[in-house]
Amino acid sequence: MDLKQQLKQYEGTKEYQTKVGYFKNGKYWTYKDSLGYPTIGFGHLVLKGEDFSTGLTEAQADALLDKDIAIARAGVASLGVNLPVESRWNDFLIIMVFQLGLAGVKGFKKFLAALKAGNYATAIIECKDSRWYKQTPNRVDSMIAYVVRG
Repeated sequence: MDLKQQLKQYEGTKEYQTKVGYFKNGKYWTYKDSLGYPTIGFGHLVLKGEDFSTGLTEAQADALLDKDIAIARAGVASLGVNLPVESRWNDFLIIMVFQLGLAGVKGFKKFLAALKAGNYATAIIECKDSRWYKQTPNRVDSMIAYVVRG
């Protein structure tokens, strides 16, 4: 499963969003995420000045996800963790920045230090010893299983 499909799974597929009422009448609508922030489409945090009062079509939600992935990818590049290009840890970091924001990920100092040192077992331990893990254990466990299989 590619990165975009993984994010759609984690953030709520169209089928899931239809079931819970965030996708109806052919459009995605704003909802509150687990922390109460307005969100739309596939986990896009609604930013100041953005107006989604008319909803998003599937194509618009997809394009917004592409844009958010590009922003997260640039954030990961700025961290200076030089991982092998084929490493699944790159996708892991992109998903992490997507969910927590770059500032949030920068707070994982021991995790980032372990990655930079190539100490992946310690990186996993650091992920599991976090509020992020306590809030979304299924997602983080799934992400860890993905990198371990890689």
